[in-house]
Amino acid sequence: MSTLKLQPRRRHLAAAITIALTSAFIAIAVLAVSFLGDAVRAQMTEPVAGASAVAQPTYGSDTNSAVFTPEALGKVEGADGAFYMSTGLVAIALDEGETGQENPLKSKGTFVPVNPVRPGVGADYVEGREPSAENEVAVDSTYAKKRDLKVGSTLAIQSLDTGKTLQFTVSGINRPLLSQVLIPGGRLTFSNAGIDVIIGSTGSDSENQSFSMYPIAVVAKPGVSEETLVANLKSAGYDSAITVTKYLEETETMTLIIMGLLSTVLLGFILIAIATSALVVTNSFAVTMAQRRRSFALARALGAKRRQAMWAIVRDALLVGVVGALAGVLLAYLAWWGILLLGRATYTEALPVIPGFNILAVLVPLVSSLILAVCASVFPALGAMRVKPLEALRPAEVASGKHASLIRTIFSAAVVTFGIVLILGSFAVAIALKDDEYAPLISMLLAFVGSITVLLGVIGVLPAFIPPVAKAGNAIASALGLTSARFALLNAARHPKRTGITMSALIIGTTLMATMAAGAVTAEKTLIREVTDRVPVDSIIAATDMPAGFLDKVKGTPGVGEAREVPAADLMIGGASEEMTTFAPTADDIKAVATSDQIELPQPGEIILGKDRAERFNVKDGQTLSISGEDGSSHELKVRVSGRLAISLINPDTLHGLGVREGKAVFAKFADPNSPERANTSIFDIVVSVGELSEQLPPDTVMMVKLEGAQREIMSTVIQTLLTITVVLLAVAVVVALVGVANTLSLSVIERSSEYALMRALGTSKGAIRAMLLWEGAFIASLGSLIGAVLGCLFGILGVRSLLVGDFAFYPAVPWLYLIVIVVAGLIAGILASILPGLRASAAAPAQALARRDE
Repeated sequence: MSTLKLQPRRRHLAAAITIALTSAFIAIAVLAVSFLGDAVRAQMTEPVAGASAVAQPTYGSDTNSAVFTPEALGKVEGADGAFYMSTGLVAIALDEGETGQENPLKSKGTFVPVNPVRPGVGADYVEGREPSAENEVAVDSTYAKKRDLKVGSTLAIQSLDTGKTLQFTVSGINRPLLSQVLIPGGRLTFSNAGIDVIIGSTGSDSENQSFSMYPIAVVAKPGVSEETLVANLKSAGYDSAITVTKYLEETETMTLIIMGLLSTVLLGFILIAIATSALVVTNSFAVTMAQRRRSFALARALGAKRRQAMWAIVRDALLVGVVGALAGVLLAYLAWWGILLLGRATYTEALPVIPGFNILAVLVPLVSSLILAVCASVFPALGAMRVKPLEALRPAEVASGKHASLIRTIFSAAVVTFGIVLILGSFAVAIALKDDEYAPLISMLLAFVGSITVLLGVIGVLPAFIPPVAKAGNAIASALGLTSARFALLNAARHPKRTGITMSALIIGTTLMATMAAGAVTAEKTLIREVTDRVPVDSIIAATDMPAGFLDKVKGTPGVGEAREVPAADLMIGGASEEMTTFAPTADDIKAVATSDQIELPQPGEIILGKDRAERFNVKDGQTLSISGEDGSSHELKVRVSGRLAISLINPDTLHGLGVREGKAVFAKFADPNSPERANTSIFDIVVSVGELSEQLPPDTVMMVKLEGAQREIMSTVIQTLLTITVVLLAVAVVVALVGVANTLSLSVIERSSEYALMRALGTSKGAIRAMLLWEGAFIASLGSLIGAVLGCLFGILGVRSLLVGDFAFYPAVPWLYLIVIVVAGLIAGILASILPGLRASAAAPAQALARRDE
């Protein structure tokens, strides 16, 4: 008996689907990282394409320095021309009908990179030609379609260097370059003369000026080496010249850092998906092995050897791994192709039409899947080797592992306890070592290891936890008269190990999603409260001589909700080396513009400031300060140190009585981002507008300018964006886990075919059979999602807390909406996962199901 075939292929369908999904995720990750790597590399190398040397601008007023223009560098011995590098060259392509504002940042248009014509490097023009005159421009096809531009069209460009609005004629339309994937929106190509016009380097004596804003790439004549050209450039006075090879070596380091960080993050998500898949596949092989145990025993009685029994499991695992991996790679390429086509239609035509072949996108998923499948089959294969021939001669339960092991339960509970101790230890480290620079790292590692330990312990204790929960649910179902739910819960408790393994895969995915959600909202609330507590208004502009009408200008700025003018003064405190800017708002002012409700208003004769500010000015809580007025009078102020306030507040009457020179400050509160007042106004628009107003003040009168509201909104946007990306990536693990739920239900249908046949023979309807599977799937998915949501919420909050060492304030937050979505999504998914098994269970006639018991 050279070959032993005992495993019906359809019983491994869920394992194959799981491996296919995991392989597809891995392949897409490899394709994405590789593609982004090529795009980043293109962005680094494109500015020097065709060049042999790079000369950086020289900053200074040395009249003997060499003229720094492409024309001048192109005339150096061994040079065959030069061009501006596109690094940092940006202009504004004005919208149709826009003439350009005095401040270019307020003009309506699109920021577009300026790309030079590179000698010897031909662009792919679909229409027209490259620009040669100073008033010509070439645009890429994506931007041409967006603006409906054709050869001969006129395009208005506003220079960020001079503020002038210039008119250019479109000479050609070229294909977008790969580097534009990272900077969508279009790219304009100009000749050197055109770029001179944009940056203001024009005129008959332009070559007699040294323009030191942008680096220049120099092309070598045929036969001239990079080293020779650089030596000639340095001899001509361009001491900053380096070879292109050296320039690329420096930029390559940054590329490696970027790709390393991106690869590390994606690797983490890949490992999560693999770990979740391993649980599902292991469960699939283990249950199948348990169901076919008597068949293995019969084969052993007929002469099959132990290694044949083991090889039967391993062989199927290899087959499942190969089939699943290849199917996953094919699915990944189809998905990646769809992403590229969608991106070309909605994002930029710089994306390729057809994805290129990447051998790593095939080998990495294939090897990972084979390792995953073989490792998942180890314990089932060892179980097959231990099957004894005599087991074929006596009846046996089809499935094993009905009850939770007492030793396993005690050990898992100890693991949970140890994890809790580690988490508490992270807090102890944060308190005891608050002044140590490594305290945040140590605290974070303890919290991370502790959380993983608790999660593993909870997964281990599931078999002991499921029966009492199912029993409680059974009592509720009985009271409500839900017969199908009672049978479903009894079946879930009947095989707690299998149910626990299935549930654990779902718990891992939902725990990680909830961890990220809770950590993100807690970090967002904590950081925002930190900013708000330090400066409790969105914007402060203070000056010793505030012009009339300035308050109305701030109020009229789009995006500003409210503004108040308050007294301000610079006070010289004791032995401090600088003056302390102090504000005197009233209670009504604070109520109108403050972003925090925790502000303490100073009493008469009192000045309030935060701990860090007190240390900066060397004052202490309760200290009495002596302030001298301009008239020579002396006044006392009592210091009150309150929280982390980064500004100083004083009572208005007290300030007026000090006899010091008073200025004015405008406190502003930005409108809520979701309010009608903020329609079509981004935080960057507000920053530009408010910043422009502050620049209108004489520099020698400005006391303080702060825009803390912008920092708060930007942090919130970044955190929410990262959370969205993370949750989408983690959803792959949850999908894999739900395949495991469907697999468990399907195997349960196969195993209990005789029971279903008997129930059908006794009059149970098909609908009742399907309802049993529906309740069982809902129980497994909802309980797993609930446990994961609770654990993840705790881990996320505790994780953020472990990073806050010292006196940093901590504001925990529970992402109720995310948690509800996770649990409800798990419930719905469990119901959907039960549909096919339910149809299968109710499809066969009673006699047929009885006859197929050992199929």
